[in-house]
Amino acid sequence: MAQMLLQRDSATKVKRAVRRHLRLVRRTADEKAIAVAERIVKPLAALDEAMGAAAKAVEAAEDAYDDWSQDDARLDQLVRRLHLRCREWDATHSGARTAEIVFGGLAPSEITYAPRQKEVELVTKMLVRARELPGEHPAVPLLQDLARAAEASRDSQRAYVDAQQRVAGASAAVEIAKAAVVHAYRDIFIDIERASGSEVAESCFPVLRKPRKMREEERELLGDVADQLGEDPGE
Repeated sequence: MAQMLLQRDSATKVKRAVRRHLRLVRRTADEKAIAVAERIVKPLAALDEAMGAAAKAVEAAEDAYDDWSQDDARLDQLVRRLHLRCREWDATHSGARTAEIVFGGLAPSEITYAPRQKEVELVTKMLVRARELPGEHPAVPLLQDLARAAEASRDSQRAYVDAQQRVAGASAAVEIAKAAVVHAYRDIFIDIERASGSEVAESCFPVLRKPRKMREEERELLGDVADQLGEDPGE
């Protein structure tokens, strides 16, 4: 019996197998077999559409992650800059402890290296404490930018989580569409065998998993070709 597709096969492998199957069945010129095989075109189109949607969802998640990373880097930059300005103020104002007060006794690295969602919470608390800074403090002009950066980081994190959920949904849709193609592939073999005989049916389906003998012959053939080209087949 011809080798059948398995649900554990990747969607890409399933698509390739169906393309090869349709090509082989058309080569037989057996009209009955061709008519049966055409039934897989519709579920294949559904799989192709689902795979396209999944690929777009993955791209959107990658973009969302890049946005989140960039927004987080901007937030880190402002946190370090705020700390520097507080230290400069404290160095020129005897007894001032604005760096300690605003940062709550934390080092800047404890904030910038915190988990991203946690960092936004820490920055929000910093902004509350920073309300006590005197108006002429050089850190004050940074506070509005810092607040905007924290909000941007929070929003981009949510966008990334949403994008990841869409990836999961799209991947599930691919699996459902793939299952339909795998099922149709098996049914088509049975129906072609009934309509045109086992010899025609066997000739309509590609070898999907090479037997050991074929793999060894292929290695020998590749070795011969490599010898002719003066190359190492293992490279």
